[in-house]
Amino acid sequence: MSATRGISLRQRAGGCLAILVLVLLVYYSVHVLMRTPALTALQIIAHRGGSTDAPENTLAAFQNAIALGVDWLEFDVQMTKDGALVVIHDETVDRTTNGTGAVRDLTLEDIRSFDAGQGEKIPTFEEVLQLAKTSGVKILPETKSAELYPGIEEKLLQQLEQADYLDQTVIQSFNADSLERLHRLNPQANLCALYGLWKLSISSPPADAQYVCPMAEMVLLNPGIIRQAHHEGRQVFIWFGVIENPFGLSFMRFFGADGLIVNDPASARRQ
Repeated sequence: MSATRGISLRQRAGGCLAILVLVLLVYYSVHVLMRTPALTALQIIAHRGGSTDAPENTLAAFQNAIALGVDWLEFDVQMTKDGALVVIHDETVDRTTNGTGAVRDLTLEDIRSFDAGQGEKIPTFEEVLQLAKTSGVKILPETKSAELYPGIEEKLLQQLEQADYLDQTVIQSFNADSLERLHRLNPQANLCALYGLWKLSISSPPADAQYVCPMAEMVLLNPGIIRQAHHEGRQVFIWFGVIENPFGLSFMRFFGADGLIVNDPASARRQ
């Protein structure tokens, strides 16, 4: 390749880069001008109890989050073979405990025999609910893999109603059918539609959910997601894939997030 041709290619590459930077500058400038304020004061939500300081989804994690002054506890609810609601993220116990097997194939007694880290046990939904109620903190349970657990919505609502804590709860799910079922069972239940990778529009969520929860990385690509939800009167909680860092937290706050679902509540509070 001649020196002249090399210079020409570098000039073209530089020109393309300059155009890209200009396009991005214009794109984000428009979003800045159109951004909407949060509908509430920023709410800090402990993801799985805030797993940076204690094993995820354990009573120790939830107690630590409460001590840090979080506004909400976020956690995952699944169901055992004998119909007990337990708080665990994965469909199996393999990653988070010293046991093995699918949650749906294990009894509550089996589940409770495993170590979930630092001597902690997998808690029941009732245990977490009572802890939250005693502490006065709101809860954001997710019907996890709801398609695997027929009847999970009824059981969840029943325990919330018995504890008189439905009005302090928002039930979330990626599963549209689960949200619709919850709404049919109790139209007064507050619901949150979860959205993941490449979900760049969250308008008109299932069951007309009052809350929406997009992935932070998708909000980074399209900050208008927040504005869109606010125009529909919905609060926006943000969950993070890999950008739970000072930049990511500040970006979401700047564009009007109503709540941040974070692994490190203490750091989020400082931002």
